[in-house]
Amino acid sequence: MERIGFGLIDAQRGFMPTEVGAALGVAGFGELGVAEGEAIVPLVNRVMAEVTARGGYVFTTQDWHPAATAHFSATPNFTTTWPVHCVAETAGADFHPQLVFPTGTAHFRKGMDVLVRGEDDTSYSGYYATDANGARLPDVLRAQGVTTLYLAGLALDYCVGSTALDVVLHVGISVVVLLDATRPVAAETGAAMVERFGQMGVTVAQCADLLQPQGH
Repeated sequence: MERIGFGLIDAQRGFMPTEVGAALGVAGFGELGVAEGEAIVPLVNRVMAEVTARGGYVFTTQDWHPAATAHFSATPNFTTTWPVHCVAETAGADFHPQLVFPTGTAHFRKGMDVLVRGEDDTSYSGYYATDANGARLPDVLRAQGVTTLYLAGLALDYCVGSTALDVVLHVGISVVVLLDATRPVAAETGAAMVERFGQMGVTVAQCADLLQPQGH
């Protein structure tokens, strides 16, 4: 039986531009702001509502970092190390306040372990995220019977892309990244990630492809 799913990856205040938070009067924005990150919010609200209406499975992931971890650096290279962002129980780890989550949306967190320099960094991929009961995302996707998974969120070249590649490789279901509902940290690395999608079997689409009436 076919069942769609939608995952909103890390649409958190810390990844949204500083000026957006200032305009909203909300704390936590701009810790590691992605340009135009706020532009995805109206689109993903529509997508979440549509997938829910079709009986699909909707989930989110959150970066949920410890305050001290090798994922962070005072002199970040913005490739493998980053400014402090989305620390657990802080405003930066909260979702953008204009997101509207349908009833029943599942929430997963990742990046909770203290990373030691030189270890593989599993902070990026939602594949390693767990829910409040400790269930891993891939196990839940299988249990929910998801056959096609749509993904959006922040950022395309890191957390969204890593999640897409891990799910298509290790879960073995169809994965579609909605490009207009994500943004990259940098244009060059975003383009490189889309190229990897083509090599690994991840499909790209626009939100309109999902939102158009069924049967068309």
